[in-house]
Amino acid sequence: MHRKRSGRGQDQGADSGAETGGSEYSGVSSSSSEFSAEDVPDPFLVSVHIIANPGESAVLQQAIDHLLAWIHPDLQLFRVSERRVPRRPQKSGRGITSQPALAVILFLQEDYDEEPILQLHESFQRPPWHYHHTERVHGNVLPYMPGSQDFFILTPGTPLWAIRPVHYGKEIVRFTIYCRHENFAGTVRFYELILKRRAHQQKADFCVFPVYSNVDLDIQFSLKRLPRGHVPRPTESAVLEFRVKDIQQLVPLLPNPCSPISEGRWQTEDLDGNKLLLQSIHLCLCRRTSLKASLPIISGFPWTLHINNRGIFCMFLDIPIVHVQPRDLSSILYISLKKYNP
Repeated sequence: MHRKRSGRGQDQGADSGAETGGSEYSGVSSSSSEFSAEDVPDPFLVSVHIIANPGESAVLQQAIDHLLAWIHPDLQLFRVSERRVPRRPQKSGRGITSQPALAVILFLQEDYDEEPILQLHESFQRPPWHYHHTERVHGNVLPYMPGSQDFFILTPGTPLWAIRPVHYGKEIVRFTIYCRHENFAGTVRFYELILKRRAHQQKADFCVFPVYSNVDLDIQFSLKRLPRGHVPRPTESAVLEFRVKDIQQLVPLLPNPCSPISEGRWQTEDLDGNKLLLQSIHLCLCRRTSLKASLPIISGFPWTLHINNRGIFCMFLDIPIVHVQPRDLSSILYISLKKYNP
Protein backbone atom coordinates (compact mmCIF):
# COMPACT_ATOMS: atom_id res chain seq x y z
CA MET A 1 0.00 0.00 0.00
CA HIS A 2 1.20 3.47 -0.86
CA ARG A 3 0.66 6.52 1.28
CA LYS A 4 1.01 10.12 0.22
CA ARG A 5 3.36 12.23 2.30
CA SER A 6 2.56 15.68 3.57
CA GLY A 7 4.36 18.56 5.20
CA ARG A 8 5.35 18.35 8.84
CA GLY A 9 4.39 20.56 11.72
CA GLN A 10 4.29 20.35 15.49
CA ASP A 11 3.53 17.09 17.21
CA GLN A 12 0.32 16.59 19.12
CA GLY A 13 0.42 16.58 22.92
CA ALA A 14 2.08 13.77 24.83
CA ASP A 15 1.05 11.96 27.96
CA SER A 16 1.18 8.17 27.93
CA GLY A 17 2.41 5.54 25.55
CA ALA A 18 -0.71 5.84 23.36
CA GLU A 19 -1.55 9.51 23.54
CA THR A 20 1.07 10.87 21.21
CA GLY A 21 2.58 11.03 18.33
CA GLY A 22 13.67 1.40 18.38
CA SER A 23 20.57 -3.58 15.68
CA GLU A 24 23.60 -2.81 14.03
CA TYR A 25 24.40 0.63 12.69
CA SER A 26 26.00 3.90 13.80
CA GLY A 27 27.93 7.05 12.98
CA VAL A 28 31.08 8.43 11.43
CA SER A 29 33.68 11.12 12.03
CA SER A 30 34.45 13.79 9.48
CA SER A 31 38.20 13.59 9.05
CA SER A 32 39.20 9.99 9.64
CA SER A 33 38.17 6.43 8.91
CA GLU A 34 36.82 5.82 12.41
CA PHE A 35 33.17 5.83 13.37
CA SER A 36 31.93 7.44 16.56
CA ALA A 37 28.56 6.54 18.09
CA GLU A 38 28.12 10.10 19.34
CA ASP A 39 28.68 11.75 15.96
CA VAL A 40 25.63 10.45 14.12
CA PRO A 41 22.22 9.42 15.52
CA ASP A 42 21.65 5.68 15.43
CA PRO A 43 18.19 4.57 14.20
CA PHE A 44 18.86 1.04 15.43
CA LEU A 45 20.00 1.94 18.93
CA VAL A 46 16.96 0.02 20.21
CA SER A 47 15.55 -3.06 18.48
CA VAL A 48 13.43 -6.07 19.35
CA HIS A 49 14.07 -9.78 18.94
CA ILE A 50 10.92 -11.92 18.73
CA ILE A 51 11.13 -15.69 19.18
CA ALA A 52 8.32 -17.61 17.48
CA ASN A 53 7.21 -21.20 17.74
CA PRO A 54 8.36 -23.53 14.93
CA GLY A 55 6.82 -22.63 11.57
CA GLU A 56 5.48 -19.22 12.66
CA SER A 57 8.40 -16.85 12.10
CA ALA A 58 7.69 -15.99 8.45
CA VAL A 59 4.07 -15.04 9.13
CA LEU A 60 4.97 -12.88 12.13
CA GLN A 61 7.84 -11.14 10.34
CA GLN A 62 5.59 -10.37 7.37
CA ALA A 63 2.90 -8.89 9.63
CA ILE A 64 5.43 -6.63 11.36
CA ASP A 65 7.13 -5.58 8.12
CA HIS A 66 3.71 -4.69 6.68
CA LEU A 67 3.14 -2.21 9.50
CA LEU A 68 6.58 -0.63 9.43
CA ALA A 69 6.44 -0.30 5.64
CA TRP A 70 3.89 2.46 6.15
CA ILE A 71 6.70 4.48 7.71
CA HIS A 72 9.65 3.16 5.71
CA PRO A 73 10.23 -0.27 4.12
CA ASP A 74 13.86 -0.46 5.26
CA LEU A 75 13.15 0.32 8.91
CA GLN A 76 13.95 -3.15 10.19
CA LEU A 77 13.66 -2.74 13.95
CA PHE A 78 12.25 -6.23 14.58
CA ARG A 79 13.79 -9.61 13.87
CA VAL A 80 11.78 -12.81 14.22
CA SER A 81 13.47 -16.17 14.74
CA GLU A 82 12.17 -19.58 15.80
CA ARG A 83 12.72 -21.73 18.86
CA ARG A 84 13.22 -25.44 18.37
CA VAL A 85 10.44 -26.60 20.69
CA PRO A 86 6.99 -24.92 20.94
CA ARG A 87 6.44 -22.98 24.15
CA ARG A 88 3.19 -22.65 26.02
CA PRO A 89 2.36 -19.18 27.37
CA GLN A 90 2.65 -18.65 31.11
CA LYS A 91 -0.52 -17.98 33.07
CA SER A 92 -0.92 -15.04 35.42
CA GLY A 93 -1.56 -15.65 39.09
CA ARG A 94 -5.10 -15.35 40.41
CA GLY A 95 -6.14 -11.91 41.57
CA ILE A 96 -3.23 -10.23 39.78
CA THR A 97 -3.90 -7.57 37.14
CA SER A 98 -1.14 -7.95 34.59
CA GLN A 99 -0.34 -7.02 31.00
CA PRO A 100 2.66 -7.42 28.69
CA ALA A 101 5.45 -5.12 29.80
CA LEU A 102 6.41 -4.08 26.26
CA ALA A 103 4.31 -2.20 23.71
CA VAL A 104 5.01 -0.73 20.28
CA ILE A 105 2.97 2.30 19.24
CA LEU A 106 3.08 3.68 15.71
CA PHE A 107 2.02 7.29 15.16
CA LEU A 108 1.26 7.49 11.44
CA GLN A 109 0.93 10.63 9.36
CA GLU A 110 -2.33 11.32 7.55
CA ASP A 111 -2.73 13.64 4.62
CA TYR A 112 -6.31 14.35 3.67
CA ASP A 113 -8.57 11.62 4.98
CA GLU A 114 -8.78 8.81 7.48
CA GLU A 115 -9.14 5.92 5.03
CA PRO A 116 -5.50 4.68 5.12
CA ILE A 117 -5.40 4.57 8.93
CA LEU A 118 -8.76 2.84 9.12
CA GLN A 119 -7.59 0.37 6.49
CA LEU A 120 -4.50 -0.40 8.54
CA HIS A 121 -6.59 -0.67 11.69
CA GLU A 122 -8.76 -3.25 9.94
CA SER A 123 -5.69 -5.41 9.33
CA PHE A 124 -5.45 -5.83 13.11
CA GLN A 125 -8.80 -7.63 12.94
CA ARG A 126 -7.29 -10.49 10.92
CA PRO A 127 -4.79 -13.24 11.81
CA PRO A 128 -2.08 -13.33 12.94
CA TRP A 129 -3.24 -10.31 14.96
CA HIS A 130 -5.46 -10.68 18.02
CA TYR A 131 -7.27 -8.04 20.07
CA HIS A 132 -5.81 -7.66 23.56
CA HIS A 133 -7.38 -4.73 25.46
CA THR A 134 -8.49 -1.09 25.22
CA GLU A 135 -7.11 1.92 27.09
CA ARG A 136 -8.63 5.36 27.54
CA VAL A 137 -6.69 8.03 25.63
CA HIS A 138 -6.12 11.48 27.11
CA GLY A 139 -5.15 14.44 24.98
CA ASN A 140 -5.95 15.34 21.38
CA VAL A 141 -8.14 12.82 19.59
CA LEU A 142 -9.23 13.15 15.98
CA PRO A 143 -13.00 13.38 15.38
CA TYR A 144 -13.33 10.03 13.64
CA MET A 145 -11.16 8.15 16.16
CA PRO A 146 -12.60 6.95 19.47
CA GLY A 147 -11.32 8.39 22.74
CA SER A 148 -9.73 5.04 23.46
CA GLN A 149 -6.81 3.02 22.18
CA ASP A 150 -7.10 -0.61 21.11
CA PHE A 151 -4.06 -2.80 21.63
CA PHE A 152 -3.34 -5.94 19.66
CA ILE A 153 -0.87 -8.79 19.93
CA LEU A 154 0.62 -11.33 17.53
CA THR A 155 1.22 -14.28 19.85
CA PRO A 156 1.34 -14.65 23.64
CA GLY A 157 4.60 -13.45 25.12
CA THR A 158 5.22 -10.81 22.43
CA PRO A 159 4.72 -7.01 22.58
CA LEU A 160 1.44 -5.15 22.40
CA TRP A 161 0.87 -3.08 19.25
CA ALA A 162 -1.23 0.02 18.57
CA ILE A 163 -1.53 2.73 15.93
CA ARG A 164 -2.51 6.40 16.27
CA PRO A 165 -2.93 8.97 13.49
CA VAL A 166 -1.14 12.33 13.57
CA HIS A 167 -2.03 15.32 11.42
CA TYR A 168 0.91 17.40 12.60
CA GLY A 169 4.48 16.58 13.43
CA LYS A 170 6.53 13.57 12.52
CA GLU A 171 5.68 9.92 12.33
CA ILE A 172 6.84 8.07 15.43
CA VAL A 173 7.87 4.56 16.32
CA ARG A 174 7.67 4.32 20.09
CA PHE A 175 8.83 1.42 22.26
CA THR A 176 7.06 1.57 25.62
CA ILE A 177 7.88 -0.38 28.77
CA TYR A 178 5.19 -0.52 31.45
CA CYS A 179 6.73 -0.34 34.92
CA ARG A 180 5.65 -1.35 38.39
CA HIS A 181 4.43 1.68 40.29
CA GLU A 182 7.08 1.38 43.00
CA ASN A 183 9.94 0.80 40.52
CA PHE A 184 9.26 3.67 38.13
CA ALA A 185 11.86 6.15 39.42
CA GLY A 186 14.57 3.50 39.58
CA THR A 187 13.66 2.24 36.12
CA VAL A 188 14.04 5.74 34.68
CA ARG A 189 17.55 5.95 36.14
CA PHE A 190 18.34 2.44 34.84
CA TYR A 191 17.47 3.29 31.23
CA GLU A 192 19.22 6.65 31.45
CA LEU A 193 22.32 4.61 32.24
CA ILE A 194 21.73 2.19 29.35
CA LEU A 195 20.86 4.86 26.78
CA LYS A 196 23.36 7.45 28.08
CA ARG A 197 20.82 10.25 27.85
CA ARG A 198 18.27 11.97 30.04
CA ALA A 199 14.55 11.36 29.79
CA HIS A 200 12.39 14.03 28.13
CA GLN A 201 8.73 14.94 28.71
CA GLN A 202 9.11 13.49 32.18
CA LYS A 203 5.98 13.36 34.33
CA ALA A 204 4.99 11.49 37.46
CA ASP A 205 3.93 8.44 35.45
CA PHE A 206 5.54 8.80 32.01
CA CYS A 207 8.76 9.78 30.26
CA VAL A 208 10.26 9.60 26.76
CA PHE A 209 13.83 9.00 25.62
CA PRO A 210 14.64 10.27 22.12
CA VAL A 211 16.42 7.51 20.21
CA TYR A 212 16.66 8.85 16.66
CA SER A 213 15.21 11.76 14.70
CA ASN A 214 15.22 13.08 11.15
CA VAL A 215 12.93 15.38 9.19
CA ASP A 216 10.17 12.76 8.84
CA LEU A 217 10.62 10.27 11.65
CA ASP A 218 11.18 9.99 15.39
CA ILE A 219 12.12 6.74 17.11
CA GLN A 220 11.44 6.88 20.83
CA PHE A 221 11.77 4.74 23.92
CA SER A 222 9.33 5.48 26.75
CA LEU A 223 8.44 4.31 30.24
CA LYS A 224 4.87 4.23 31.58
CA ARG A 225 4.12 3.84 35.28
CA LEU A 226 1.27 1.44 36.04
CA PRO A 227 -1.22 2.03 38.87
CA ARG A 228 -0.51 0.35 42.18
CA GLY A 229 -1.41 -3.32 42.13
CA HIS A 230 -0.88 -3.68 38.37
CA VAL A 231 1.97 -6.00 37.43
CA PRO A 232 3.81 -5.76 34.09
CA ARG A 233 4.48 -9.22 32.67
CA PRO A 234 7.87 -9.60 30.96
CA THR A 235 7.53 -10.68 27.34
CA GLU A 236 8.90 -14.23 27.40
CA SER A 237 9.04 -14.40 23.59
CA ALA A 238 10.51 -10.97 22.91
CA VAL A 239 13.56 -9.13 24.17
CA LEU A 240 14.81 -5.59 23.69
CA GLU A 241 18.35 -5.05 22.44
CA PHE A 242 20.34 -1.88 23.09
CA ARG A 243 23.59 -0.97 21.38
CA VAL A 244 26.02 0.38 23.94
CA LYS A 245 29.59 1.61 24.09
CA ASP A 246 32.07 0.80 26.85
CA ILE A 247 30.24 -2.33 27.97
CA GLN A 248 33.00 -3.17 30.45
CA GLN A 249 32.48 0.15 32.23
CA LEU A 250 28.69 -0.24 32.16
CA VAL A 251 28.44 -3.74 33.66
CA PRO A 252 29.54 -2.84 37.24
CA LEU A 253 26.94 -0.05 37.37
CA LEU A 254 23.94 -2.27 36.60
CA PRO A 255 21.66 -3.39 39.46
CA ASN A 256 21.36 -7.00 38.23
CA PRO A 257 23.97 -9.48 36.98
CA CYS A 258 25.12 -8.91 33.40
CA SER A 259 26.79 -11.82 31.67
CA PRO A 260 28.15 -12.39 28.14
CA ILE A 261 26.12 -14.75 25.95
CA SER A 262 28.20 -14.40 22.78
CA GLU A 263 31.02 -12.29 21.45
CA GLY A 264 30.01 -8.65 21.83
CA ARG A 265 26.58 -9.40 23.34
CA TRP A 266 25.56 -9.40 27.00
CA GLN A 267 22.31 -10.16 28.84
CA THR A 268 20.86 -8.52 31.93
CA GLU A 269 17.49 -7.56 33.47
CA ASP A 270 15.87 -4.30 34.53
CA LEU A 271 14.18 -3.76 37.89
CA ASP A 272 10.94 -5.47 36.79
CA GLY A 273 12.66 -8.55 35.39
CA ASN A 274 12.55 -7.61 31.70
CA LYS A 275 15.44 -9.31 29.94
CA LEU A 276 17.68 -7.06 27.85
CA LEU A 277 20.43 -7.69 25.35
CA LEU A 278 23.34 -5.25 25.30
CA GLN A 279 25.39 -5.21 22.11
CA SER A 280 28.87 -3.76 22.28
CA ILE A 281 29.60 -1.33 19.46
CA HIS A 282 32.82 -1.58 17.49
CA LEU A 283 32.91 0.53 14.38
CA CYS A 284 35.17 0.96 11.39
CA LEU A 285 34.91 2.60 8.02
CA CYS A 286 35.60 0.24 5.14
CA ARG A 287 36.06 1.85 1.76
CA ARG A 288 35.18 -0.14 -1.33
CA THR A 289 36.57 2.47 -3.69
CA SER A 290 39.62 4.70 -3.52
CA LEU A 291 39.11 8.20 -2.22
CA LYS A 292 39.51 10.84 -4.91
CA ALA A 293 39.49 14.59 -4.59
CA SER A 294 37.03 14.98 -7.42
CA LEU A 295 33.54 14.53 -6.00
CA PRO A 296 32.05 16.24 -2.93
CA ILE A 297 29.85 14.31 -0.54
CA ILE A 298 26.18 14.78 -1.38
CA SER A 299 23.19 13.46 0.50
CA GLY A 300 21.76 10.78 -1.72
CA PHE A 301 24.98 9.03 -2.69
CA PRO A 302 24.50 5.27 -2.40
CA TRP A 303 25.72 4.03 0.97
CA THR A 304 25.38 0.51 2.29
CA LEU A 305 26.12 -0.25 5.94
CA HIS A 306 26.95 -3.84 6.87
CA ILE A 307 27.66 -5.72 10.08
CA ASN A 308 29.64 -8.92 10.27
CA ASN A 309 29.39 -11.71 12.82
CA ARG A 310 31.89 -10.01 15.08
CA GLY A 311 29.81 -6.87 15.44
CA ILE A 312 32.12 -4.88 13.17
CA PHE A 313 30.39 -2.15 11.18
CA CYS A 314 31.45 -1.31 7.64
CA MET A 315 30.10 1.43 5.43
CA PHE A 316 30.60 0.82 1.74
CA LEU A 317 30.50 3.56 -0.86
CA ASP A 318 29.38 2.80 -4.38
CA ILE A 319 31.10 5.93 -5.70
CA PRO A 320 34.29 7.77 -4.72
CA ILE A 321 34.09 10.69 -2.31
CA VAL A 322 36.43 13.27 -0.87
CA HIS A 323 35.64 12.71 2.75
CA VAL A 324 32.70 11.95 4.99
CA GLN A 325 30.81 14.70 6.76
CA PRO A 326 28.59 13.66 9.71
CA ARG A 327 25.88 16.16 8.86
CA ASP A 328 25.52 14.62 5.38
CA LEU A 329 25.59 11.05 6.61
CA SER A 330 22.96 11.65 9.28
CA SER A 331 20.49 12.90 6.67
CA ILE A 332 20.68 9.70 4.61
CA LEU A 333 21.56 7.08 7.21
CA TYR A 334 18.17 5.65 8.04
CA ILE A 335 16.97 5.30 4.45
CA SER A 336 20.14 3.77 3.04
CA LEU A 337 20.99 1.14 5.63
CA LYS A 338 20.69 -2.49 4.62
CA LYS A 339 21.10 -5.45 6.90
CA TYR A 340 23.67 -8.07 6.23
CA ASN A 341 23.08 -11.56 7.64
CA PRO A 342 26.29 -13.57 7.36
